[in-house]
Amino acid sequence: MQNIYDIVGIGLGPFNLSLAALLNPLSNINAKFLDNKSEFSWHPELMFGDAMMQTSFLKDLVTPVDPKSAFSFLNYLVENGQFYHFLNTDRKSINRYEFEDYCKWTSKQLSNDIDFESNVIDIKHDGERFEVIKESGSYFTKNICVASGPTKNIPECARPFLSDTLFHAKSKQMKTLDLKGKKVVIVGGGQTGVETFRSALNGMWGRVEKVTLLSGRSNLQPLDEAPFTNEIFTPEFVLNFHSLSQEQKDSYTQGQLLASDGNTPQYLQEMYNELYLDRFYLKKLPDYTISPMRWLNEIGKEGQSYKLKVDNLLNQNKEVVEADIVILATGFKSVLPNFLEGLSDKIAKDTQGRVIVGQDYSIQTTIENGKIYSMNFSRHGHGVADPQTSLMSWRSAMIANDLVGETKYKTTNNSESFLSFFS
Repeated sequence: MQNIYDIVGIGLGPFNLSLAALLNPLSNINAKFLDNKSEFSWHPELMFGDAMMQTSFLKDLVTPVDPKSAFSFLNYLVENGQFYHFLNTDRKSINRYEFEDYCKWTSKQLSNDIDFESNVIDIKHDGERFEVIKESGSYFTKNICVASGPTKNIPECARPFLSDTLFHAKSKQMKTLDLKGKKVVIVGGGQTGVETFRSALNGMWGRVEKVTLLSGRSNLQPLDEAPFTNEIFTPEFVLNFHSLSQEQKDSYTQGQLLASDGNTPQYLQEMYNELYLDRFYLKKLPDYTISPMRWLNEIGKEGQSYKLKVDNLLNQNKEVVEADIVILATGFKSVLPNFLEGLSDKIAKDTQGRVIVGQDYSIQTTIENGKIYSMNFSRHGHGVADPQTSLMSWRSAMIANDLVGETKYKTTNNSESFLSFFS
């Protein structure tokens, strides 16, 4: 007799790992999570030694909804003999290396619920259940949860030139970089762009001839970490926000870029101090330029060298920047993965082609039996918290409660916000 799961999760980053951790103690739920990697890893291309998480370590996989869970970050510290030493570091946030290791530790505790090296190629629905098809075999399930990660956002003008010398920051080329003696341009002024710039400047991949950072933003803008801003990263705000009209949601989200996509203030301060000391005292760094208000609109190539044509958005000048290596720190976009193409005619989309996601994080479909839950597909529906780790445990709890049909995890605060957003 075939084993029919209650839910199969596709993709195992922190988001689906959080759901796996919350479902594991529920004896009446039969769940399986699939990933094409051989073990848990999280953006290994971007694991810079000084890269920090942008949220509190208490906003881990489970703690906000299940502080007694065996899969909490605090329990990870205790089990690994690090608790007291960690307290002595006196930090609110942790390094990305620490976060990845915590997630890897959690995945090992959940090994019976996870199948690595499982590359999903197609999903079908026969009217009663889903069939999740991988390269060798299938899984049958009542529901699925898609958390396969966003797609790289590549500027149109860069697409014809994608290669070992022009690539997105989340690419295999980052692991074998050799920038010695090269002119390097990094496109993008968010956290990834700034971290890549600083790492290149400090010779992580060899001493560059010159490194340039191009950003369309008005400055290297800091993440808005103010307490009142953080009120939008609460369950109550997200639930009320979801009920607004799409026009209202789009308008508000556009104004909240720095609440989710700014640069860590401490990181900017450290980089500025580093540049100051070098300019006036040390004089050891290679040549560099930081250019905000620049918009890349054309790329040409002469021999092995790229010529990037950019608009200066401040004075309207046209500029040309030369590069041997171009790294695109241009972010990501959420699009349906290829394995859902067979169900695309059953999935509802808005006028901009974005999937419509319900309050319970299930995608609106014409499928009568079973749900397609989603992770990181609803920035336009649930707000700027959706792609962040800040509310991942709460979202997982929402899905878990909906899956079992009762409140297993508390998902409301029972206390009003200090800001009256909604009347």
